Amino acid sequence: MRLLALSSAIILAGQAGALADQAAARASGDWRLSEVGGRVACTLTLTLQSSLGGFQLRAPLACRRAFPSLRTVAGWVLDDRGGIILTDTNAQPIVTFASPGKGPYEAKAPDGRTWRLDPIRTDIEAPMATAPPFG
Repeated sequence: MRLLALSSAIILAGQAGALADQAAARASGDWRLSEVGGRVACTLTLTLQSSLGGFQLRAPLACRRAFPSLRTVAGWVLDDRGGIILTDTNAQPIVTFASPGKGPYEAKAPDGRTWRLDPIRTDIEAPMATAPPFG
């Protein structure tokens, strides 16, 4: 009986891990970070490469200058509700974007400003090039 319960627990843990991996895969990619009401925006890349703070986050230097709170961000993770959490090298949360019902992710940055995070769609296929006619 205990063996059956242990086996069930291992299977459920594996399924939960697989679901978390799928959610992280859906969240990975390029995102547009902007300040609500501001003029500055930049592109963050959420990768699936492991880091001390979860997964690696890439932000250009210009982006880190425009959003000073990003200077301490080293990674990202998903919370249990699908929110995106930007973390430091010790996996401590810096900015938490709650999972939106509809619309973009928004969060209060450490400086009190409101940030918006929108996915940049890269899954739109480019029109196929046609071969030149033979002649």
